[in-house]
Amino acid sequence: MRAMLAALLALSILLIGCKKEPGEGGRAEIQGIVYEQQYNNNTNLPFGPKYPLTDCRVAIIYGDGDYADDDTRTGPDGKFRFPWLRKGDYRIYVITECNDYVGCTEGVFADVSINDRKDIVEMDTLFVRNY
Repeated sequence: MRAMLAALLALSILLIGCKKEPGEGGRAEIQGIVYEQQYNNNTNLPFGPKYPLTDCRVAIIYGDGDYADDDTRTGPDGKFRFPWLRKGDYRIYVITECNDYVGCTEGVFADVSINDRKDIVEMDTLFVRNY
């Protein structure tokens, strides 16, 4: 009887301590699209149509991390996806050039939450600038 009680206690502690963090290993997915907008170098104003950005690196940060945990590339239609994720909060970002000085880069960030283990989250379009 005592051994059974000890085993139940150990099992309950083990189950309570197994909280799953955001990241890979689930059945949810984040999908999105990246569009590019031309900007005038001198006026810093947009011109021309927006169009899907192909072969663009899109990164994901799991939870409240500071660095990219994974990345993917956009397809010919500008679409990307991060499959097999668990419930939690994520940050999606794209690094793009900026107009301040040569070699300047800036990030375009979007925070996304997965609330159900089988969610397919379609996020808002990310727009990057092209100078």
